[in-house]
Amino acid sequence: MAQAASHDGQAGTDPGPAAWGPPAAGRRSPVRLAVLAEQEDFAARLSGGLFLFAAVTTLIALTLPGTDTGSLWVPIGLAIFAIALGIARARLVPAQRWSPAIAHATSIVALIAAAALIAATGKEDSAAAAYLWLFVVYVAAFRTPRTIPLYVLAAGVVLALPLVYSDGAVDHNLARRLAITVPAMFAIAGVVLAVRLALGRLSAEAQALEAEQRQAAADQASLRRVATAVAGGLPPQAVFALVSAEAGRLIGGEGAGIARYEGAGGRVVVLGVWSRSGFEIPVAVGDVYPISPDDPISRMRRSGTPVVVDDLDREDPLGARRLGFRSLVAAPIHTANRLWGAIVLADRRAAAFPPVAARRLADYAELVATAIANAEERARLDTQAGSDALTGLMNHRAFRERLVQEVARAQRHGRPLTAGIVDVDAFQDLTDQLGVRQADGVLAEIAQALREGVRDEDVVARLAGDGFGVIFVESDPQEAYTATDRARALVARTSSRHRVQATVSAGLCDLELASSPEDLIRRAGMALARAKAQGGDRCERYDPEMTDGYAARLRPEDLDRWQALLGLRALARTIDAKDPTTHEHSERVAGLAARLAEVRGWSPEEVALLREAALLHDVGKVGVPDAILLKRGQLDDDEWVVMREHAALGARISADVLDEGQLRWIAGHHERPDGAGYPRGVLDDELAEGAGLLALADAWDVMTRSRWYADRKSIDEAVVECRRLAGRQFTYEAVAALEILLERRELTLAAARMHSPG
Repeated sequence: MAQAASHDGQAGTDPGPAAWGPPAAGRRSPVRLAVLAEQEDFAARLSGGLFLFAAVTTLIALTLPGTDTGSLWVPIGLAIFAIALGIARARLVPAQRWSPAIAHATSIVALIAAAALIAATGKEDSAAAAYLWLFVVYVAAFRTPRTIPLYVLAAGVVLALPLVYSDGAVDHNLARRLAITVPAMFAIAGVVLAVRLALGRLSAEAQALEAEQRQAAADQASLRRVATAVAGGLPPQAVFALVSAEAGRLIGGEGAGIARYEGAGGRVVVLGVWSRSGFEIPVAVGDVYPISPDDPISRMRRSGTPVVVDDLDREDPLGARRLGFRSLVAAPIHTANRLWGAIVLADRRAAAFPPVAARRLADYAELVATAIANAEERARLDTQAGSDALTGLMNHRAFRERLVQEVARAQRHGRPLTAGIVDVDAFQDLTDQLGVRQADGVLAEIAQALREGVRDEDVVARLAGDGFGVIFVESDPQEAYTATDRARALVARTSSRHRVQATVSAGLCDLELASSPEDLIRRAGMALARAKAQGGDRCERYDPEMTDGYAARLRPEDLDRWQALLGLRALARTIDAKDPTTHEHSERVAGLAARLAEVRGWSPEEVALLREAALLHDVGKVGVPDAILLKRGQLDDDEWVVMREHAALGARISADVLDEGQLRWIAGHHERPDGAGYPRGVLDDELAEGAGLLALADAWDVMTRSRWYADRKSIDEAVVECRRLAGRQFTYEAVAALEILLERRELTLAAARMHSPG
């Protein structure tokens, strides 16, 4: 009677059907152990079912005509025994309780039962010999490769036993049949084993791919959280703590931290720490640790490559063993092409980190390096007093806190108070004309003029972008208006060192017309909107008769959004600045995209939205490692997969500061009318017009700037290229708008602006 043999032992001793192929070396993960346990259960149920199948078919065969009834007690007894064993294997006893010895014994018993059944039911002519084929197929499917030949050979011996005890075996040519049957058994076993190993490799590759996809998704989600925190103005200490926590949760370990090398690298300072729940890490932000030249952290500084330490009893970097840790993995953080510091994960267990942890931590460190650098840069620019680095004025958060204090004081003592919002007229055009750096210089000069135009006791702050706020302390509306108009006139008659003349508009509201700081800002914004609507370069007071059509341009919630927007724009500039050929790329793309939209008849509000989105269209490249982003050569297929994710990632990172339409433009700025774009491969009728305009502006800047892989095209050459690709890479509408700019001779002017120095 044949039996489907069980595994060679318990969970963890045999790879089993779902892990076909060589078992993984080293410790098995809880997930793998669970899979092996499930395989044990499956093999047990199947072998039990085969025992029951053999028993039932044997009993049925005994009822058929021609059966020798003289020895019925043997097959009946074997059938009863098979039923009992089959039920035990399939249902009663969990597979994990069958020891390896019992499992082998079960297989041997199955062969003995098959031999007895063959002897009792026809010897060399017994139909029970067919059970041996089931036995061979089963062992080939579930046994380890080294035991399969032994079991197949044993099945061949059982099949040949009638030659020993039956005189008819020779007469029936059993030996001749064995010469074909036994090799066939080995062949069948070999085929099953080959299929099993091939499927095992495919399964392992599929599991590895799925694991990589899950890992990439987790890394991307983590990167978005970090980038959003940086863009939202989170202080560096909080950013470092967030990055430490994200690394610990993604890769493992009981503690994590970020440390920066200081001086010549003889010590590190801790900037961020995290520990798993239930474990208090004995390290604090600001702690300084000396490192010797021989420890792994120092070696990592010299080599710039990650390290894994399995046992800190032998090596003790950062005094980690004294802090209670036994093993660690560390990866370097590079910013601006220099080694800045390291991310370190530690654990109280020895050998807690597999070698692959070093590579993954290094990849993660490369992803977050830009965010870390940007957080440090913002900390350097914004002082603890809450000042704006560019203008030296108070920043918007400090302004709001001060406004709350001054309003409360004025209301408490019954004193007058006026708040003003000042905005530079057509500042984006100024930026297009001069470039970002020069325009920022003009903005700083305007800030100085505003400061000089008001009293020393008045508060002046930079709110967001080219917007300023003023608190006129203990000033009635007329005094505040006079001071504001004086500052406005000073700006208008002062020529900057860049030989440009800028103007500002202002809106004012006093405390008698507002009940709270929020009302002051909102109504001053309404007055500013009226000043803008009347041509700018003027000052307006809030009038209760103003309609809601002049909706507040600077509500308090707008300031938070604009501050986050400024952070993302700073991040986008940092990305552009990594490569000299892409310096100020986003500003140039925004300028051309806005001009194309104007030609298409978009409203000024819609044009402003497209310009805003264009400034952030490449912010998703924060998730592209520098090794890919700055590669001087063709990207391979895997690198292209990473690069093509930047458009969708940019939309996700910008989700909290842009509206749905702007996010579609960013996500679709590499889509094409012919469906060959990415990430979704949409066709022309699904492609948003803003995405099409942005795509052309982006490609135009690439064509008309010198890159390592191509020379700069002239205006005429670039236009010819765009015409050729109309309907394929570019929308017909976008190319038509470009043609109009060319006819108006505005395209040449736009290109010259976009290529101006700085």
